[in-house]
Amino acid sequence: MTSTKAGTRTDSQTLFNQQKERQKVYGPVIIAIDPQTPVNVGSIYRLADATASAKIIFVQKELNSFKNNKSVKRVSRNTDIMIDTEYWSYEKFYADYLTLPNIIAIELTSLSKNIFTTQLPESCSFMVGSERNGIPDKILQKCTAATHIPMYGHNGSMNVSHALSICLYEWHRQHTNMQ
Repeated sequence: MTSTKAGTRTDSQTLFNQQKERQKVYGPVIIAIDPQTPVNVGSIYRLADATASAKIIFVQKELNSFKNNKSVKRVSRNTDIMIDTEYWSYEKFYADYLTLPNIIAIELTSLSKNIFTTQLPESCSFMVGSERNGIPDKILQKCTAATHIPMYGHNGSMNVSHALSICLYEWHRQHTNMQ
């Protein structure tokens, strides 16, 4: 077998052993406001597992709307049963948001800061809005801060699960020993 500068693919057992050796670090809480698509919900679950997020809170008009959804289960690769998940109504969010760690909105706002030039708090929650409407202004008012990801193409936004992944990994870059 010839070696390349990129190496060879890591087999699943080696990958499993490497992950098992890593110290368990709990990442930020994820808050998703009215997600619209099962694929994004499944991606958020999978991302929560990959980044050791403490839990996911879905704030929804229709509670449990994605519970036991086949697309969520398929995309999440069963992480939906491993991640601590809560379903909150809007009323519960307004009553209990102060119990959450610093809420950082991932949203382009008049005061949002570039994620790559912002020192993120060690204890925080990341909030994403719905794919169609973003984070409602009334909820934005409850956030500690807002951050955005600089965009270099023609489109002014990206998929919510992709944006969330960038922010979660930037948090890990700043606060954990990523190896």
